[in-house]
Amino acid sequence: MDQKKPASLKRPTVVLCLTFIAIYAFLIRCLHLLNPDHYYIISADSYFFHWMAELVQSGERVDYPFIGHAVPTIWHTGITYPLAYIAKAVSFVFGMSPVDALNFTSKFLPPTLTVISIMVIYLAVSRIYNQRVALFSAFTWATLFQAVWIHGAGYLDRDGLSMLLIMMGAFIFYLSREWHWKIGNHDLGWLTGGLLVVAIEALLLLEWVWVGPVLLLIILTAFFVVEVLAGFFRRIAPSLMEADLMTLGRQSPASIVAAIRESNWRPFVPIIGLSALMGGISPGFLYMYRLATWAVREALFPTNAGVPVAEMQGIGWDSLLGYWVLIIPLVVGLYITLINHRRADLFCLSWFASLFFIGLFAARVFLYSAPAACIISGLGLAFIWDLEKLRLLHRYIEKSVLRYIKIGSTVLLLFLLFLSSSLFAYWAYPNPRVAANNNWQDALIYLRDNTSEEAVIMTWWDYGYWILDLGERRPVVDGGFYAYDQERLRDVGLAYCTTEPSEAAEIMEKYEADYLVFSRIEEVIMGTITGLAGEELTDDSLYNRALSGDFRSDQGLKVVYRNEEVVILELE
Repeated sequence: MDQKKPASLKRPTVVLCLTFIAIYAFLIRCLHLLNPDHYYIISADSYFFHWMAELVQSGERVDYPFIGHAVPTIWHTGITYPLAYIAKAVSFVFGMSPVDALNFTSKFLPPTLTVISIMVIYLAVSRIYNQRVALFSAFTWATLFQAVWIHGAGYLDRDGLSMLLIMMGAFIFYLSREWHWKIGNHDLGWLTGGLLVVAIEALLLLEWVWVGPVLLLIILTAFFVVEVLAGFFRRIAPSLMEADLMTLGRQSPASIVAAIRESNWRPFVPIIGLSALMGGISPGFLYMYRLATWAVREALFPTNAGVPVAEMQGIGWDSLLGYWVLIIPLVVGLYITLINHRRADLFCLSWFASLFFIGLFAARVFLYSAPAACIISGLGLAFIWDLEKLRLLHRYIEKSVLRYIKIGSTVLLLFLLFLSSSLFAYWAYPNPRVAANNNWQDALIYLRDNTSEEAVIMTWWDYGYWILDLGERRPVVDGGFYAYDQERLRDVGLAYCTTEPSEAAEIMEKYEADYLVFSRIEEVIMGTITGLAGEELTDDSLYNRALSGDFRSDQGLKVVYRNEEVVILELE
């Protein structure tokens, strides 16, 4: 690993590369808008935040079900308020209608967040490592499937903003040790860094209650612990090598104290203290304790296999395949961080490893290891680019041959990232379970235009927010606003599986539902639906009969709308 430190890149080169990366990242996240087969809003929860933004924009308030609080509120609102206020500004400046301004902002705010993220990654990584690693890391973020997904046009879930805030908090904490801003003889750089991190925690608290701050605290705590342990073992290594237990015993207390002093403990202490005060000790730290113990318990005694929410299950091959093009640079980068164990390496490694471990049991947490994975991959790409500078390889391969190998391998990897991310951006979002396709849009328009404003709609929970936002009607079950519990999911599943329309009608009456909606999209998740219902889906089930056209009207239900994929039944 006898690489020389690369020379600084010229400013025009950096500006040109960053401009290309930012423009490319923005465009591929808008690429799916060219596909006419789906509505532009993507992911189930995005429809909810769009609906909330409409309320903020109009000033309208709605009673929160079961609790009676009015919404919108500033609590647990994700991207709602930035979306609404930017839309108001767009409407004022460009003379757009509120609806058009909100739709415009919904399409282009998420890709704008990725441009900001790219700049944050470049600026931070250029300080942590160097400009070359920073550019490779920024390009990796521009093309990584997970990053493309959360910053896609119309993705209004909280991940895009949360990811940006969390990475900013982590970078500020790491870099704050180098800040030496003095007032008199007092060095307040570390205090400034700590207060900035706490301010970011406060924003995350408003945006995502305690989940966002806890994820950031996990990253900071993991790095702090790893940094202290690395310093400690570095001091006692000679005694360990000589198996001198007497000396080891005498050295250990002093070594651990010295290791803490050399770590970034100064901002860490006020961050932990102020975090405790900000939420009262119980909400935040009790949540972190429960999250950690739950992850360990799930590792030993898995119990979440039956949970229908994918993000609360462990990561699968689909999550790991998002890194398929990056496997080589990611492995190379991990190898470099493990053998060099510089402070920067420990930072990236602890960030990636801690969230990867928790992500084994909660897939959404794994998503937040992506910035660290991009930096590690950028480190690997930079190493591959500098292969010809490794003197060790000169003994076996000619320098001219090494030059061709490094150019060819790097260009191939970058091209694969470019191609795969572009294809992913165009084809991933039109999945009908991600965005309402044309048939579902037509059905939602029917509900909006041909039913009472007080009508209640029952369907599988995936489409609850579609009904709330596009259909402008109240769903029986959705992602959590109106309800999400096992009893409701079981009852909705029974409505799918039953062979007696009267049984489905009774379930609808139980929840005061006026309409029942089935679609062919549920076929791919029918195992989950029938599993929750505890029933089998037969050919003469209400679901199959309604979609095939065999059922028209019987036992209190009648078909009032049908297209190729969606059927709507009304309770008579």
